[in-house]
Amino acid sequence: MRARSLLALLGCGALFGLSYVFVRVAAPSVGPVGVTAVRTVVGGGLLWAVATARGLHLHRIGWAYVGLGAVSAAVPWSLIALATARLDAGTSAVVNASSPVFALLVGSVLDRRRPTATGLLGMTMALGGIAVVMSSRGVGLGPGWQVGLVAGVIGALVFAVGGFVAACRFAGMPVLVVAAGQQLGAAALLVPAALLLVGSGLAPRPHPTAHAVVALLLLGVLGSGVAYLLFYWLIEHEGPVRTAVVNLVVPVSGVVWSAVLLGEPVGWSDAGGVVLTAAGVALVLRPAPLPEVP
Repeated sequence: MRARSLLALLGCGALFGLSYVFVRVAAPSVGPVGVTAVRTVVGGGLLWAVATARGLHLHRIGWAYVGLGAVSAAVPWSLIALATARLDAGTSAVVNASSPVFALLVGSVLDRRRPTATGLLGMTMALGGIAVVMSSRGVGLGPGWQVGLVAGVIGALVFAVGGFVAACRFAGMPVLVVAAGQQLGAAALLVPAALLLVGSGLAPRPHPTAHAVVALLLLGVLGSGVAYLLFYWLIEHEGPVRTAVVNLVVPVSGVVWSAVLLGEPVGWSDAGGVVLTAAGVALVLRPAPLPEVP
């Protein structure tokens, strides 16, 4: 992976990881579905305004963005929120990090090519590192864990499929347009869902505090705006399989952000898990050997 793409991958992973901190602050006030609805409205509105200012338009294939928003945001985020409610934080993070594994398998089927041994080893190391990082933070199963586990796995699978939908359906389109359309498409599904669920545990009657409002705005701008610009730029330049590796960076970056911003402790096991994950990601991103010339 080129240096520019690696920086984009790390930046995207850092912003997605930072999103978990914002969600943690805002979710008690508006619920998980409310959070995802607001973040897509804020992020999509910002990206749409920037795209419009640059003379770019989304109306030509508007309904296609709803489909992209469903598979890359609305459905996986909702399922991951459900998983987080039923599983402990560490278990949920490890389950959600399985997305690049699904991307590797889907890519292998589409390309009719087996994953390399190096790639599989790197994926195993990275997932092991995430498990180590989360082990000290409560890897376990809460009440109704079966539903949470299934929801988390399906959410990770759908998110991986979303990368291939973007690569195939929106190839060659401006990244800003794709990111804006995806966020607004997800908002078109999430806002009605949040309104229908008002008063439930997924979207309680809102009582936002000042901290929650700030967290929601930052979540929309950074976690749904800038992060998805980087995400779709990576899909355009590196493909959906390598882009899905960002999900291996997210849990680790979330731990780092939580330590910096929320004062959560970081131990030696966390540091060892970070090193193991970084080594695994490096193997996954290692360029494939060139075929020998006879």
